[in-house]
Amino acid sequence: MKKTILFPTLAVIFLMFLGFSSPAHSAKEPIVVGLIHSMSGAMSMYGISSEAGGQIAVEEINAAGGILGRPIKMITRDDKLNPETGLREAKDLILSEKADFLTGTISSAVALAISNYVKREKKIFLINISQSSSLTEENWNRYIFRIDTNAVPYWGYAPALALAKKWKDKKIVSLGFDYETGKNSLKGFKEKYLELVPDATIADELWAPLGTTDFTAYISKIANSGADAFFLACIYGGGELAFSKQAYAFGLYDKMHAIQPCAGDVETWSSIKKGDPYPKGALATCRYPFWAIKDPRSKRFVEKHYKKVGFWPSYGAMNEYLIMYALKAAIEKVGAVDTEKIINAMEGMVLDTFVGKIPIRAYDHQAMMPNWDGIIDFTPEFSFPHITKIGIIGEEGYHTTEQIKKLREDK
Repeated sequence: MKKTILFPTLAVIFLMFLGFSSPAHSAKEPIVVGLIHSMSGAMSMYGISSEAGGQIAVEEINAAGGILGRPIKMITRDDKLNPETGLREAKDLILSEKADFLTGTISSAVALAISNYVKREKKIFLINISQSSSLTEENWNRYIFRIDTNAVPYWGYAPALALAKKWKDKKIVSLGFDYETGKNSLKGFKEKYLELVPDATIADELWAPLGTTDFTAYISKIANSGADAFFLACIYGGGELAFSKQAYAFGLYDKMHAIQPCAGDVETWSSIKKGDPYPKGALATCRYPFWAIKDPRSKRFVEKHYKKVGFWPSYGAMNEYLIMYALKAAIEKVGAVDTEKIINAMEGMVLDTFVGKIPIRAYDHQAMMPNWDGIIDFTPEFSFPHITKIGIIGEEGYHTTEQIKKLREDK
């Protein structure tokens, strides 16, 4: 008798489990986003800030019901600025963690390694910092999106447009880190500035090994060049801090104009106080001048970021935040986590952000993020130097679709 009663009871329970429990469980499975970034070492601030930006979006989205009723989950991995490590982590995120999307990276070499992998795996990779223009130009593939500027506008076109607008210096000497993004930075700057100011010249091009911290010899050459201005081609972070400290002590900022694109991003300068060496009066560009953004969503984001990590948000944090909301919009438009349909939905999408309406260009999947320019100075509102007399540079700072087509044809 016991067997007769027990069997149908178990059968009913089993059928109920199959018929009701599995779909409900499946509907609540998280949408997994793998963040690969520099979480340790000299560039860890960018990774920590990017992770914070992404987590703020995750918390907001999940609190509002998730995406199609599913929570979103972000898993962070440290690439240690190493392409092999970054690629290994990308593979593990997709194969072991079942990540639906990959995002992140500050190193363009890491981003390129991952981009080749996601092309084979047919997974979407959304870059939030890596600047190499080739990622969306010569070496682009369908699975790559960049929600950030690239080396052409940020390091080249934007400072050229700003310089032509503000000073129109005729004789310029450049100093850059000797690697791809440094070379592309100067190339873009020359291309745009000499078009706008045809009688200008780049009197000398100086190249320092990547990682240089003693710029004394270069500063002496710049000071004795007879130039009206110097241009830093992709010298940033600790390198820019070291250069600026030495140039300040030398009096270089009083001798000539300075064009330092990266000096406008607060992560490099937020700990510098009045009286400390800084790039005094330099013309700089900035990817997120939060103090000048009036949208209340930006103010809330800044407050949440500061509360989470104890420092001001980098542009990488903003970009990672926008990436999460871009994915939400695309998935909800498609109605499913379907890679190919999501790509189609994101091509030409216009993001409603606290820095304006941002289109994602369909041809190269480049978000047309704005750049701001201004003069580095102190104001009573903040304890650190930041851009003042602010202007904005939009799509005119990017390569056109026609220019990119030519680059791909020439490859």
